[in-house]
Amino acid sequence: MDLTERLVRERRARLAAERLLDQKSRELHAANEKLAIHARALSDQIVEQRQAVKSARSEAELLKHQNTRFVEDLDRAHTAAVMAERRLWDAINTIRDGFAVFDADMRLVLANEACLAWFAGHPVAPGISYAELAAVFARTMLDLGEESPEAVAERICARLEDDRIEPITLKLRTGNWIKLQERRANDGGIVSLIIDITEQMRIWAAIEAIPDGFVLFDREDRLVFCNQRYRDIHPASSDIIEPGVTFEEILRHGLKMKKYPEAEGREDAWLKERLERHFAPSSISEQQMPGGSWLRVLEQATPDGGRVGLRVDITESKHQQKALEEARAAAEAANRAKSAFLANMSHEIRTPMNGVVGMAELLCDTTLTDKQRLFAETIRSSGEALLVIINDILDYSKIEAERLTLRPEPFDLERTIHEVTMLLQPRAREKGIDLMIDFDMFLPTRFVGDPGRLRQVLTNLIGNAVKFTETGHVLTRVVGIEAEDRTQTLHVTVEDTGIGIAPDHLDHIFGEFNQVEDERNRKFEGTGLGLAITRRLIEHMGGAVWVDSELGRGSSFGFRVTLPVAEDEGPVQVPVAVRRVIAVDDQFINRTILERQLAPCGIEVALCRSAAEVLERLASDPDYDVVLTDHAMPEMDGVQLLEAIRAAGHTMPVLLLSSNPAGLGSLAHDFAAILQKPILRSDLYRHLQALTAPAVVAADPPPPPAPADLRQMRVLAAEDNRTNQLVFQKMVRDMDIDLRFADNGRIAVEMFQDFQPDLVFMDISMPEMDGKEAARILRATGSAVPIVALTAHAMEGDAEGILAAGIDRYLTKPLRKTAIEATLTEYCPPEARPPVTSVVESAA
Repeated sequence: MDLTERLVRERRARLAAERLLDQKSRELHAANEKLAIHARALSDQIVEQRQAVKSARSEAELLKHQNTRFVEDLDRAHTAAVMAERRLWDAINTIRDGFAVFDADMRLVLANEACLAWFAGHPVAPGISYAELAAVFARTMLDLGEESPEAVAERICARLEDDRIEPITLKLRTGNWIKLQERRANDGGIVSLIIDITEQMRIWAAIEAIPDGFVLFDREDRLVFCNQRYRDIHPASSDIIEPGVTFEEILRHGLKMKKYPEAEGREDAWLKERLERHFAPSSISEQQMPGGSWLRVLEQATPDGGRVGLRVDITESKHQQKALEEARAAAEAANRAKSAFLANMSHEIRTPMNGVVGMAELLCDTTLTDKQRLFAETIRSSGEALLVIINDILDYSKIEAERLTLRPEPFDLERTIHEVTMLLQPRAREKGIDLMIDFDMFLPTRFVGDPGRLRQVLTNLIGNAVKFTETGHVLTRVVGIEAEDRTQTLHVTVEDTGIGIAPDHLDHIFGEFNQVEDERNRKFEGTGLGLAITRRLIEHMGGAVWVDSELGRGSSFGFRVTLPVAEDEGPVQVPVAVRRVIAVDDQFINRTILERQLAPCGIEVALCRSAAEVLERLASDPDYDVVLTDHAMPEMDGVQLLEAIRAAGHTMPVLLLSSNPAGLGSLAHDFAAILQKPILRSDLYRHLQALTAPAVVAADPPPPPAPADLRQMRVLAAEDNRTNQLVFQKMVRDMDIDLRFADNGRIAVEMFQDFQPDLVFMDISMPEMDGKEAARILRATGSAVPIVALTAHAMEGDAEGILAAGIDRYLTKPLRKTAIEATLTEYCPPEARPPVTSVVESAA
């Protein structure tokens, strides 16, 4: 068979196989469709059956869950009831007080542990009767006193018959206290509490033991409790002082019983005021009772809105206060008598002292032998020493009586210190000691204070330093610390090289009438009041004093005060042209002070210890503007140094610093200027400026009127003491005045109209009419003539009384000739000749 035929057969066979496969596929598809229809019907049937089963199961589960929930709710309710009962019982058992419940037959239903603890050792169980428990209590635990156990038990049980069961307080044999308190229940039973009130009873016992009246009101102002002392204080109201009564009711009852004397005639107003004090947050008042006793009434609000009060009997305190007031009045009277005595003694002592000191001063002005002058000077110095003692005693009496008054005013502190130092310079010069001032360059100089009292303090301290220093120096140093409100805290120290003070004497050095007594200082006189007065004055100014000392080497006394800076404080005037200065002094402190004064002004200062060193320095460097030289130096003094400087050909000005300028004589003209030590800073600056500033040509003063055209000054002196008249007359004998005397104030008034004086000197204490009364009469006439009082009174307040009478000023006896001369010169009218010759000469 060839290949073509074979291919045809195979093709026919493949087509037949394909037809058969297609037929079988159609048959299989038809079978599958039938099977799918049958499967869908069967699936629908299964789904329906499943839904029915599921629904049945859901109903079964719902019924099951409902049954479980009902069971759980019952379990929870049972558990909650059990827990509530347990909590209630636990709470009852935690109560510290005994708790018991009895049924309507008065038999015990239940009791907590605290209640059962009271009956430990006794058969107590539910069902026991109240009466049996009361009998056990009375028989075994209570402090019965005089009663029998049966009577006490019966008294406890009898309370239960009342509608309202009253509490009962019982004392135990242990000393403790309990309170039985019952309340009826709705079922006819009772609830009983056994409360331990031991602490409360102790507090009440303490309140009862208080010697003062105690009372407590609640927030409705009803009485809660009061002790027996409160009832005893108010016996007239004791019948209504019971718990529940209001304070207003107690007051009204007291008003009705007339127990408030201060309310008589104004009861309603008094009641209103008293209730206002009662309801105030806190009040303290005093009340007098009808029997004359006194109460201090203290009332205070309590945190819960109530009021607690105390009634303190202060009758004895009132008696003591009255006695103290009487003693104070007596002391004040004695103090006034002492002040009057001191004032009179001052007057009586100063009046003859005026004659002693005045005549001694006049005697010293006459021609005397050396021995006579010694006697006269001794009389004068002794009189002045006595005056210092009198002034110390008067000052101390004023301080002790607290009558010291400070009079603050603007003043220059540096100048005040300088004036005090210059006043003490003669005494220091006699002993050969140097007085120095070191005032802080950067510290203001003008302050507001009492310059008179500060001058007194400085005089005491610097004077003491001079008195107890034989060789060396006394240095006054001032530094300050700036405080708030334009004030300065000043520290002033006075350092000396004197005898010093032993350590065991330092503690009482500022005491009254204290002096360091030993062989070194017994020769120094004094009252021992100077430092005491200093301390009291500084403390009166709000400051403090102190002292440092080393025996044999010197002392340092100081004080601290705080003073306002004066408003008129101006810049310190400094030299403008001087640039280089050479200063020589043999003492290191003086050189240091000069450098501190000049260096801050931009001046180059070369310091030398001797005149020879100055000459050496000038030889090598002559370009100095000024030479400042001390006067008294070893080897070569200031005068000799000037001669050496001029001999060397140097022409710069030389300023001499001397403690005794008067001793130079004609040599003073060779210096450009002479400054007295200690040097005031402003004076130093002024002289340095004058060396470089152009000269100011002063206009010629107008010629004084010819003496022949002027009259004498008319002076009227009212003085009753003949010695004082003589002293006054002798003091003014060389003065060009017309002087007339009046023996008292009345005569002075009569002489005034005819004499028409230009000036009246008026003694204060005179017979018939004193000086103040005479001055008032003169002022009443319209006269404006100057009146100057002459007084021996020096107590605080005397000056005010004198000036208030119309007197212009006063001079304190003993009188000084210089003070009289100054007064006459000041009040000399233009139409009268100058009373003092020196004034006329200086004017010419």
